[in-house]
Amino acid sequence: MASSSSASDSFTQIYYELLDLSADKQQALLTKIKSDNPDLYFSLSDHLKSDDSFNFSNLIGFHAEQLMKYSDVTDLSGKIIDKYQITTELGRGGVGVVYEAERADKTFQQKLAIKFIRPSLTEIVGTDFLYLEAQLLAKLNHPFIAKVFDGGRHHELIFITMEKIEGHTLADQEKTSNLTLKEKIELFIKICEAIEHAHRNGVLHADIKPENIIIDEKGNPKVLDFNITQRIKSIPMNLDTGLLAFSKEFASPEQVAGQYLDNSSDVYSLGKLLNYLLPDFRADKDIFRVINKACSINPEHRYSSVQMMIDDVHNILTFRPISMRKNESFYVLKRFAQRKPFHTIAIFSLVLAISLFSGLLVQKNHQLSKEKAIAENMMFEMTQLLYHSKGDVDKEMSVQAMLELTRRRILSSPDLPGDMKQKILLAMMTPIPDRNQ
Repeated sequence: MASSSSASDSFTQIYYELLDLSADKQQALLTKIKSDNPDLYFSLSDHLKSDDSFNFSNLIGFHAEQLMKYSDVTDLSGKIIDKYQITTELGRGGVGVVYEAERADKTFQQKLAIKFIRPSLTEIVGTDFLYLEAQLLAKLNHPFIAKVFDGGRHHELIFITMEKIEGHTLADQEKTSNLTLKEKIELFIKICEAIEHAHRNGVLHADIKPENIIIDEKGNPKVLDFNITQRIKSIPMNLDTGLLAFSKEFASPEQVAGQYLDNSSDVYSLGKLLNYLLPDFRADKDIFRVINKACSINPEHRYSSVQMMIDDVHNILTFRPISMRKNESFYVLKRFAQRKPFHTIAIFSLVLAISLFSGLLVQKNHQLSKEKAIAENMMFEMTQLLYHSKGDVDKEMSVQAMLELTRRRILSSPDLPGDMKQKILLAMMTPIPDRNQ
């Protein structure tokens, strides 16, 4: 056992050292290892070349594999452990085995799920680390997170008791593909709310993927399988294990590189999850921008919090401007029109009515001004006519002369419109009745 432990320590140290190197330096070190220790070289090469979804064994590597050969979780079906009656096995993974269980004393009729951590993992990361992780998960109290109720130890097995969720995973395409765009966005927002709650309590998920999200019978998501091997700020440095366990398809670049993680890593994974949920809607500019921002290679260019991502996704759902385009005037107006079409029609109709009414007023004022000018010109002509009709008796003008003078003045006046001139001249041509008859 000691020799295998020494070999595994050497493997683990060199493996993580290789992960931190550039491709050229990595190859140079592998070449040297090949000449010194061919078996170690081939083992390292196999792990480095693996492109499949990462499970616990192939990420922790030879160290965990060797320990698992000597200790594993035996079948616990039918046993009573602590206050729980173990019934059937639900599944096995790199971290441990999950069983269905219920209260042995029958005081509560509740179906539970109990995860028994592999002794091999306990030996690697330590009991204190696992208890601390269980306590952190137990602090989470959110309707979209699988609740952790209890934890304990049975001989060498550490276990965590959780609520058992009935439903199907988000990876079940047959059941999720029938959801509408609105339903998928609403589902995604609920998942984000669960992760935001975890972040506010100092917990990273660090393994967000469709398989770790169960859709219950009411259609609500339940986030489970938080990565208990992931480093977070609340873990003391002496418990820092450096272990990685995640799905490469949804993991952030810094997680793949084995770097220290913060909340932005989960933001990246959520962006990948949104892309997974909405593969047919990336043509939508807003959805495309949200995914691109969340999945930026540089963590500083991502959303600074999950809540900010929630806000933008909710804006898409409610036809409001997303944060990246709030200064685009035409886009903002377009979003308002999409959000409130009846209000937009009413406002447009009101503006059109006001414009037409204003145009009619302007036209009427122009007409009034024109008629005023005509009246003033007519008054001027009448005044001139009366003026010329006065004077000495010998010089008095005949009616015909007065009319002729008026006619000429009317024809030469630039201020009178043509139609008005015509009407006045027609009136002047009307025969004057003879008062002697």
